Amino acid sequence: MSRLRRNPVSDSHQIYTVIVAVVSGVMASVADVRPTGSAAVDTVLVAVLAASVTWAGSTAPWWLVAGVALLAASVSATTLLLTAAMVAVLLASAIGAQRRNVPLGRSAAVLIAIQVLARSDVYGFLGLSALFSCVALGAVFVWGVRRKPRSQRRVVWRVMTGVGITAGVVGVGFVIAALSVRGPIEEGNRQARAGLAALDRGDTVAAAEHFTSAARSFRSADEGLSEPWAQGARLLPVVAQHREGLTSLASAAAAAMGDAAAALQRVDPDTVKVVNGRIDVEAVRALEMPFAELQEAIVTLQGAVEGAKSQWLAGRMQQQLDELSGDLAKNRVRAENATLAVRVAPRMLGAEGQRRYFIAFTTPAEARGLGGFMGNWAEITINNGQISMTAFGRTGDLNRGSPTDRKLTGLDELVQHWGRFGFADDHGRTASDVWSNITMAPDFPTTAQAIQQLYPQSGGRPVDGVFLLDPHAIAALLGFTGPIEVDGVAEALTEASAAQFILRDQYLLASSDERVDLLETIARTTVERLLTTSLPPPAELARVFAPLASEGRLMAWSADEEEQSLLTRVKMAGAFPQLAGADGVAVTVDNAAANKLDAYLELLVDYEITSLSSNGERSATLTITLTNTAPASGLPTYVIGNQVGLPVGTNHMWLSIYTALPMVGAAIDGEPTGLQTSQVFGWNVATRFVDVPPGATVVVTLSLQGSIDDEFAPVVRRVQPLA
Repeated sequence: MSRLRRNPVSDSHQIYTVIVAVVSGVMASVADVRPTGSAAVDTVLVAVLAASVTWAGSTAPWWLVAGVALLAASVSATTLLLTAAMVAVLLASAIGAQRRNVPLGRSAAVLIAIQVLARSDVYGFLGLSALFSCVALGAVFVWGVRRKPRSQRRVVWRVMTGVGITAGVVGVGFVIAALSVRGPIEEGNRQARAGLAALDRGDTVAAAEHFTSAARSFRSADEGLSEPWAQGARLLPVVAQHREGLTSLASAAAAAMGDAAAALQRVDPDTVKVVNGRIDVEAVRALEMPFAELQEAIVTLQGAVEGAKSQWLAGRMQQQLDELSGDLAKNRVRAENATLAVRVAPRMLGAEGQRRYFIAFTTPAEARGLGGFMGNWAEITINNGQISMTAFGRTGDLNRGSPTDRKLTGLDELVQHWGRFGFADDHGRTASDVWSNITMAPDFPTTAQAIQQLYPQSGGRPVDGVFLLDPHAIAALLGFTGPIEVDGVAEALTEASAAQFILRDQYLLASSDERVDLLETIARTTVERLLTTSLPPPAELARVFAPLASEGRLMAWSADEEEQSLLTRVKMAGAFPQLAGADGVAVTVDNAAANKLDAYLELLVDYEITSLSSNGERSATLTITLTNTAPASGLPTYVIGNQVGLPVGTNHMWLSIYTALPMVGAAIDGEPTGLQTSQVFGWNVATRFVDVPPGATVVVTLSLQGSIDDEFAPVVRRVQPLA
């Protein structure tokens, strides 16, 4: 075995290499390297480690020094750092080529490499470049020390042995502490999840109890991590990061859960229920502070989670922090919505002056772009929490109210795209039957503003907002009011049967007049029952109606911007989606035959991107399959007949196809055809009348081609609810 080569260093050079080592330590200490997460500890630790490696580097092999410098060059974050690293490579290579010691040159090359590594990007598992850097610098230190004189080697190895034993003892102490708090942390997580679940159910009492238990468990974990045998972990790289992450989370979670529990203990959901048409406005106001505190607690915990993240943490802990951060983000949105809701609710409930709202009852059995034809309507007035129905009627009543004097202002897209359907004639006046088509535009804010303008011009009074309910929303209300007995119907209508009756079964009745009377009875009775009974807490109402709102079966609009913002946040606004640079398709149907066949219409949409280039240019095929399952006989004429001379049972519709990409071709059942094209709501739209015979299927195919802003943006999809 060959003898290990020594690189003797003269006494004068010893002094210079020590000076270089000290300079290296000072320079490295001001870099953004945080192996423990403590600024004071990291400053000293990084300085000592950098100085030690630089000192050992004065006797390290030139090729090893050059290799470390090359590693530094490979992870350089800037051109300046890359240049410095290459200087170190050349310096070490020159020493090797000349087969000279030059200890000062070796130390200088190591100094440069350390400074570059300390200022390079660190990422991945424990910081991937940091992991390689530590291994490489460790090799420089060990190999350099092995080439030192025996007296120096003996001192260094003794010091390293002591440091290793101390680190082992400290590490064991932290492991003991970590194992002891594992149970409390898991219990705290379990209680926190149970509290959130209870909060989602509207059970604030149970939620407060779970949050209190969670706070107790997290506090116990925080105390366990503060035990004396866990304190030494502050000095160990990586271990210190884990300890700091755990203690920060445990402490913040304990405080946040405690604050959340205290806030919820001041919330009594029974005080904000609607009882006999009245809600206590002051009780609603009293919720603002607790919900604001709940929101603040979530924000605080979310900040602690983000602060606990570090590139030095192991992947599993990073994953847990990311998952917790995602959960907190969702709950933060909910808390923000709740805080905004209790702030604006008193105003919406007439605390600052009487409020009046228009309610549209629609049925998709006769389709409109927004969902269905408005058959009945109601006017609701709220004065300081007291709710009353101040008007009720049919669509025909509004059509007959001042039919020659009505005009719409400020709704340019509505007038330009749907004006021919009664919204504006050559003189800007609406048609006498405009209310029959009031829900043609698939954007509820547009429709609601049209209602707000036209209702006072049709015999009504000014309104502050508009609501829309389809048969499924009415059926959900029956779950709170109880079954409704209707003359002429054998069995009482329930939550389970009401939608089916409104959409189909009612049309088995003998006459349209009788049917209209029953629809009016159902809608009127439902509202009256709501105003003479007790409704559940808001959380339960939200749980029932949230799916309906997301499906476009329940919508709301307010003339107040802050209130409208709330409705948008809780997904009740019913606005037509914005593309915002994304791709998208949407399909709506308007009944053009004045019949009730759309409950029998099945509509399927298939969108396929056929080619995609790197610059966002794409080609796509949109296929719309329309199947009419209605019978050709056996139902009243007003259901399956039509006013355009087509065979009985034919579905005669105005089909509107919205796309982000322009249309370059169209076909119906494989035969090329033309469609009218324009733009509305930021979309391209192609329209035409389409007939689907009873029992038949018609396939409409569009070829699309164009570009979008973001090649990876999601495809926005929307199809109106038809049943």
